[in-house]
This record gives sequence, C-alpha cells and structure tokens, in this order.
Amino acid sequence: MIGTETHAQFILNDTVSFTSKRKSVVVPFHFIHNLMVIPVQINNSPPLNFILDTGVKNILITHLYYTDSLNLNHASEIVIKGLGTGDTLKAFYSRGNSLKMKGIEGRNQDVYVMKEDVFHLSARMGMPIHGIIGYDIFKNFIVKINYSSRHITLYRPDATLKPHKRGEVYPLYLERDKAYIFANVRQHSGDTVRVKLVIDTGASHSLSLYLPSHNRLSLPPKVMEAYLGRGLSGDVNGKIGRINSFSIGRHELQNLPASYPDEASIQAAMQISDRNGNLGSDILKRFTVIFDYPHSQMTLIPNKRYKEPFHYNLAGFEVSTPVVGMKLYEVAYVVDGSPAHKVGLKEGDQILSINGQNCFSMSLSDVLGYLEKGPGKKLRLKLYREKEVHQVVLTLQNRI
Repeated sequence: MIGTETHAQFILNDTVSFTSKRKSVVVPFHFIHNLMVIPVQINNSPPLNFILDTGVKNILITHLYYTDSLNLNHASEIVIKGLGTGDTLKAFYSRGNSLKMKGIEGRNQDVYVMKEDVFHLSARMGMPIHGIIGYDIFKNFIVKINYSSRHITLYRPDATLKPHKRGEVYPLYLERDKAYIFANVRQHSGDTVRVKLVIDTGASHSLSLYLPSHNRLSLPPKVMEAYLGRGLSGDVNGKIGRINSFSIGRHELQNLPASYPDEASIQAAMQISDRNGNLGSDILKRFTVIFDYPHSQMTLIPNKRYKEPFHYNLAGFEVSTPVVGMKLYEVAYVVDGSPAHKVGLKEGDQILSINGQNCFSMSLSDVLGYLEKGPGKKLRLKLYREKEVHQVVLTLQNRI
C-alpha cells in the first residue's frame, strides 16, 4: 500500500503532452509485487524508476542514490502526512519542473522529495526505485494497461478506441484528483454491500475495506492479524479475511482476501473522502484496464488471469533484497503462526536456494513465484544464518 493524500483542485490546463503528432505511445513496464515500474526523467535527469500509482497526485521522490543527479526548481521544506499511524514527515516541495517519458513531456510539474526513505521500495522491489507518479499521467491521456504484455499505451484524450467484445465500461468518479468506482462486496453472511472504492494501482493487494466507513461492513469469521503495508505516516496494520465475492458490472470474482486496516491507520483517508476502501492491483491485473479520465470512464477486459484463485502470503514470510542490484535475497518479515514461523525462519536469513534452484541465478520475480505456487506445495529452502547453513521444508498454506 503506497499512498498520499493531497488537497489540490483539478487542473484544467494540461501540462503533459505528446512530443509529436503521433496518436499513441507504448511504454513497457516492470511488474513486481503487483506494482508497475516505468522510467521517467525529471529536469533532464537520467531515467529514474517510478511506480505508477493512481492513488497519488504529484510526483513523489522517495529515494535518490549518490550516483543520481536531480536539479529541482524553487525547493522549499514542507510537512506531509498520509496513511499510517506515525507522525508527519518532512519533504522538499518544488514547482516548475519538467517531466519526460518515451514520446511525452510535461512542464510546470510539482515534485515532492522526501527527506527520509520511509517506503524502502528498492529493497522490496529488487531494483532501484526512485519514486511514485500517478495522476499527472492519467489525467492527460487515455491510458490502456495490458498486464499480460507488460505494456502501457497512452492515447490522446480525443482518441476513439475500438470497443472490445469482452470489454465493459464503467463510470469513473474523479474527486480531489483520485478516481473512484462503485462495486459490490458479498460478505461471509451473504449480505451484499455497495461500496465506493478509490482505484489504487499502487496497492498490491486485491481489496481494502474500511470498517468505520459503513455500518454494514463486518469482519469475516476467520481473520489473521497482518502488516498491510506502509503509508507516508507509518505502518498500516490490520486484519486479512476472505469475502464471498467482489462484483462490478457483469464481472464477479469469488473467494478473495480483503484487508481491513486499523482505524488509526486510515484516519487521514477518512477525513478527506467518504470512500469505503480501495481497489488494488491483485484484482486489476486480471484485466486489461483502460483508464479514461478525460471522459470519466474505465473499461475492464478480462485476461488469462481472470479465473486464477486468490492467494495471500502462503509461505508466511516476505522477501527483500538488502543490496539493490545483487541477486541476494533475505527473509524480511515472518508472520506468527505461519508455515515459515513453524519451521523456524528468522528475519535476516539469507535464502541460498529453493527446491534445489540456486537463488544467485534467479530474479526476485522468480523467487516470489515459488512462494505463490499454491496451497499444499512444498518448498525446500537452504538458508544462511550466523555463518551456518540451515535446511528446512515448509508447506504452502492458506491461513484465511
């Protein structure tokens, strides 16, 4: 979960546009942890890696390396706050900057640079991540995200896209620079609740529901305590449980995990909007998604992952890359009572091999793929801890 809350009004004069008369631009993206990463240049900098996040308005620089060069205009120190239970953070705010991507350029861009890297995105993603970008891209174009081919196509706002026979169009509601949809969730009791959700490509989960926002929302009978992610103002904790279904239009996805953040973690969001939660990438990735902010609509076209079952952390541990750029993987977090906890995994354990496959020859996506094989699959892990090699076998398990 990555997100900030902003208070700027909708800007009518576009500041990002094509560099030529072409009708569309195709931008490839990396897809890790259900998050899209695209290259962006700020003020003629070398290409920087940004997570594309519909939940964020302005460009947010979360981390710069000593080799990165970035010249910002008119920078002044400010205080920012977002999701999470911690304090506010200090950042630098800069106006009048330029933005460049393949085939497009922007002017007069606001940029925020965090003084402290609270997200640690590079370690989580296994590659250098410099920041987050969102609304300034989506508001200026029709944006088609093909999760299967890992490409984003940007079309001019006046473009007419050929309807897809399997596509369904839904109204988008733009409020405070964020896009919302209405959908239905069917809970364990069979009760169906209509919910207003912010669309959040920067959230790797499927669905988040805010219990205080609706008197008919309730926890499933079987839940587990969980670390749900990181907001600007600290960790977001809560519970995870399964709902019977999520439906929008003719599409219905069944037996999926929903996150229920603690009330303290979502105070900022609750104060700004009457939303009931957010819709994340574990649902969106099952479609080709067309965001059409200029015409306030969204199209969903099911892809080959549409019918895949929803899993949530079957192994019970997270993976990080302590040295970005090296194929070095560590256990970052172990969930109490999980398969990983039961076989004795500890935070900081280096993962040497999985099922006989040397991790030095694997990408982070390869490693994560083993952890998502499905319930009942066994993992043989070779670990390095305190100058000793340990071997364990754990069985992937659905705990909700």
